[in-house]
Amino acid sequence: MDNKRRDRRIKNRAIVYYKIIGENELDRVKEEIDGHIEPEDSFSFFASLNNLDSSFGDLNKAFVLMMKEMDAKLNYIIDLLRDGLSSEFDGFIKSYTCDLSSYGLSFMCDNDIRDGDFVFIKLFLPIASHYAIKVIGRVVRIEREDKGCCVGIDFEKITAADREIIIHYMIYVERKLAKSRLNEQ
Repeated sequence: MDNKRRDRRIKNRAIVYYKIIGENELDRVKEEIDGHIEPEDSFSFFASLNNLDSSFGDLNKAFVLMMKEMDAKLNYIIDLLRDGLSSEFDGFIKSYTCDLSSYGLSFMCDNDIRDGDFVFIKLFLPIASHYAIKVIGRVVRIEREDKGCCVGIDFEKITAADREIIIHYMIYVERKLAKSRLNEQ
């Protein structure tokens, strides 16, 4: 087993837009990924938590929870708008992840996709659904099921900042699961 498969994977459902690309498109898409930055005026509650340090002292927990709730509602509205108005997704197919790790993901698919294909993916995590994590992946496994298949990809091209967002999201999900297990006891 290689190191990539040993990486921790979380079962989670996040929105994915994907498009199979040929090798002739790789350089263009790589340039798009390298040039992709989050706009200065956008806000991600989750990403802003990374900038907090002890100099903030006792941060009012009620305020933080209220901001988190507002962020979730705004992200929901953004999801609705994205599906109907943006030409940025022309040629892409909307799907959902089966699982996620810092080295790859798998997503549901019902069309012709083959082992070794390159896939351009725009991933929207629930913590900041206004921000597209753009990656190039290579199909490494296809698990056929009754209602389609789950396609596993390894990331071939992803920025370090986007990989960091995925890692933070995985920690967030696992922390939430651990807390719910403790509450069940």
